[in-house]
Amino acid sequence: MTGRQAPLLSVRDLKVVFPTPIGMVHAVDGVSFDLEAGQSMGIVGESGSGKTVTAKTLMNLLPSYALVDGSVNFDGRDLRALAAERKTEKHLWGVEISMVFQDPMTSLNPVKKVGEQIAESVRYHLGQTRTAARRQAGDLLEQVGIPEPGRRLDEYPHQLSGGLRQRVVIAAALACEPRILIADEPTTSLDVTVQKHILDLLDDLRTARGMAMILVTHDLGVVKGRTDEVMVMYAGRTMEEASTEAVFSQQGHPYTEALIETIPKINSASHTRLVPIPGQPPVTTSPPTGCPFADRCRYATDLCVAQGPPLTALGNGHHVACHTPVRTPAAETALAANAARGHTATGLEIHQSGVPIGAVTGGLGEQT
Repeated sequence: MTGRQAPLLSVRDLKVVFPTPIGMVHAVDGVSFDLEAGQSMGIVGESGSGKTVTAKTLMNLLPSYALVDGSVNFDGRDLRALAAERKTEKHLWGVEISMVFQDPMTSLNPVKKVGEQIAESVRYHLGQTRTAARRQAGDLLEQVGIPEPGRRLDEYPHQLSGGLRQRVVIAAALACEPRILIADEPTTSLDVTVQKHILDLLDDLRTARGMAMILVTHDLGVVKGRTDEVMVMYAGRTMEEASTEAVFSQQGHPYTEALIETIPKINSASHTRLVPIPGQPPVTTSPPTGCPFADRCRYATDLCVAQGPPLTALGNGHHVACHTPVRTPAAETALAANAARGHTATGLEIHQSGVPIGAVTGGLGEQT
């Protein structure tokens, strides 16, 4: 009897620390996850949650002074060891694992024509001739939905709209047919209509090419319907990991619940007030001993303050790092006690209804 096939990407206890003048910043603190071939995964969290640092670690794009611990294995290969050796970098990053960055204007060379930038990648990594590489660049522009691809090959990035520039970046990332595509906030600078087109394009290309994809975003709405699984990060840690359906229908962590409550509902009455998350994320130069979300959590108890919860299985691949998971007796008891006394164990004031008093900030970081 054969065992289960190993995941394409396996990350275990990943930690990333940056030395700074104000102390050691714990950007990623013990993150673990698996990505299967062809699977789509969303990494969601506020600004500063560690999601982009996690993605850049996978791409070997961290500065040399970053302190990295843990293991990252891609198809049986130790990526951290390869990064240290710097011997196979040409044939791995940008070829088998590729990335679409947040701002296309910082990803593209402003003084090089679009076609040259895509063809350059093909020639460098795959050894194609100049003519063949240019032909493939035109094919890629057509695949990502750019009109008149032959003409666009000879245009510069500034001659294109924001949506077209992002499509060029996607074309460049797909040039060498990667097995994993990492998309880091790929639609942040685009208007809503273009956002949908880009996200649909990424999903269609992933399906057509059989790629695995990691979609990094601060917006839960982006991952809904486009990913198989979601990992919710906060203060460098994994708060919840589950199938996308489970995250939206039966979320287990109070932070995930709070994020979903901040999303405007199309069927809400006019002028309905949103329920923002009170407070601010903790400073990661001095990580709390307890749960990092305790100061902002309506369910927080003395145990949450004293002891950081481990990532615990709820069943069916659903994992939550919480002492009082949502909709459990422990959560109901904690919320009732906090509402009765008017505040949580961390001093967060609570209405009798269980809603925090004086919420002053949004829950999804930068708003778009």
